[in-house]
Amino acid sequence: MEVEGKTIRDVAKNLIKEINDKVNTFGEYENFSTKFEVKGKDIREALEDLANKIVSYFEKKNAIFEELEIEVVPLKKWVLRIVAKGKVFEDVKKDFREVKISRLEESESGWKLEFSLN
Repeated sequence: MEVEGKTIRDVAKNLIKEINDKVNTFGEYENFSTKFEVKGKDIREALEDLANKIVSYFEKKNAIFEELEIEVVPLKKWVLRIVAKGKVFEDVKKDFREVKISRLEESESGWKLEFSLN
């Protein structure tokens, strides 16, 4: 699978949207919001950690993220600070356990990320 964006923030949001599209939700829901951060030795690893953090929210809280504010902090390690809003459902079904990023490329027009859901 592949997502593109002009910035890393756009790529991250498009990645989460693609993941959400592969999840089925059931039952009543409640709104929720949360803040967290993920780190990686490079931006690819930070994005993969973000995607897998989202998957853990599906599994543990039956949560789907609808709005994301992402701050990219390039320190010794790359840090993504996330403020998210979404919905917690009675049940969530998905047929993958993790996200693997195979390639992240920067071009003149923006970023392209290739990934798989395993």
